[in-house]
Amino acid sequence: MKIHTYKLAQRPRLHAAVAGLLTMGLFMGVFSMLMAIDQLSKLDALQKTLGQKLQGMSLDTRSTLRRLNENAQADCNENQLQRLRQEVFIATYQVDIGVYDAQGRLRCTAVLGKLPRPAQAVPPDAIVKTASGDVHHINFRLPLLIGDGRYTATVVRMGRFGTVVDPHALDDLFSVDEGILRLRLADGSIKVAHQDPTLPSGLNERLGEAGLLAAAVHRYSWQDQAFVSSRRIEGTQYFSQFAVPLERFWAVYALRLGLALLLSLGTGLLVYGALVPVLQGWARLDHRIASLIRDENMLCMYQPIVDMQTGQPVGCEVLMRLRDGAQVLYPDRVLPAVERGKLCWALDQAVVRRAVRELCTHLPVTCDLKVSFNFFPENIDCDRLRALIEGELAGQLPRALRFDLEVIEQAEQGSLQIEIAKLKQAGYRVSIDDFGTGYSNLSSVKALAPDYLKIDKSFVFEMEDASVRSSLIPEIVGIARAVGAKVVAEGIENEAQRALLLTFGVDYGQGYLFARPMEIESFVQYLRDSGVASA
Repeated sequence: MKIHTYKLAQRPRLHAAVAGLLTMGLFMGVFSMLMAIDQLSKLDALQKTLGQKLQGMSLDTRSTLRRLNENAQADCNENQLQRLRQEVFIATYQVDIGVYDAQGRLRCTAVLGKLPRPAQAVPPDAIVKTASGDVHHINFRLPLLIGDGRYTATVVRMGRFGTVVDPHALDDLFSVDEGILRLRLADGSIKVAHQDPTLPSGLNERLGEAGLLAAAVHRYSWQDQAFVSSRRIEGTQYFSQFAVPLERFWAVYALRLGLALLLSLGTGLLVYGALVPVLQGWARLDHRIASLIRDENMLCMYQPIVDMQTGQPVGCEVLMRLRDGAQVLYPDRVLPAVERGKLCWALDQAVVRRAVRELCTHLPVTCDLKVSFNFFPENIDCDRLRALIEGELAGQLPRALRFDLEVIEQAEQGSLQIEIAKLKQAGYRVSIDDFGTGYSNLSSVKALAPDYLKIDKSFVFEMEDASVRSSLIPEIVGIARAVGAKVVAEGIENEAQRALLLTFGVDYGQGYLFARPMEIESFVQYLRDSGVASA
């Protein structure tokens, strides 16, 4: 959807401020996204580290227990204890190995040797079945006999043997913040082996749902307002999960977010400062004039030209107005912008096309009317004007309309004389508009051979004051008679002006005394009321 730049330009500071705020929001969004990606990258790195260590520990524990159950005797003699010490030595993560009797009591360990009396085994925290079918009984944080229970470790039993997993390695795993370690038991249920106690209980429960455990997840959860990473560790029955609630994320990245906010604020202010003059420029008519010269924006007004003797309309002058949204622009504003934008021909075309279509649509075919158009001097070209006017008339029924082309007195004459002569020969009438305001003399006017001279309204306004300027009107009438032209006086507003102009010999009049410029419907009704056009 195209945004109307003029609407934006109506309140430049407001819209520039909105653009600045949107830019700030965009920058903060990008910065926040980069920090979110960084947070997820850190969780991914933790997952890899944790997964590799757990895979190694699980493989080491399984391998050790399988070798013992397959090759070792569940005995506590010195040879057997020596064998156990060798297994501890070659193992990576095992720090002790114990032997249990048939009643499940611990009889001896590689480190402590044979116990003075068997120690009753503690019921397991979890029973896990490995992929190869082995069943492991696991105790987490089990107090060890060594150190009188001051130390704890994870103990894994299989058959008559049990291993003590290096507690330092497990401490590294269990000290991870925001972490949860889950274990799939032999019966298919899931048990929490470790979790960060500061995580919200609701988030913990959510992470334990089957949907999150079924597939790897690595994303920001809008539902939980947390960064979540969950995956199963290959080759084990463990699930490693990490969750960083949003408030923790803001706390960790507070400094970077503050810097990002300052950068975003600076960028937003730069956008605001740069956009204000741009939007103010859009408000100027010069910026919009090209887009305004369209048929839907063109408003043609018709001001009657009347016979000074009878008051009957004999024609009209087509006056241009331009719609600019809810505003109507008059020629004094439009024409300078058109000239600066080199859009003179575009405007003349638009006016002629609109007026000819309206007149042909609303006026009776037999209506005999002189229609005057104002053209920029550089557009007075016989071939081009005929193509324009007659092109619009093509396909219409024959019309009694006569077209009068008005040129200003100050126009350069040169080739203009040739073009005007061609137009007159083609049946067009020619008027010199605003006569008296330029520097024409009798010879130059005679060279143009106009059909009409139009007295500028400034002369008419000063008549009642008997100014020097108004005293020139009889001279203008004399020039018109000398070149065989009729005289049209503009700006007639009262009967006194009309009466005086009649005494000077003025043929036709135009002004508020007779009628104001009006749209086509009102103009047609005016002609009907005057008896010029039939209903």
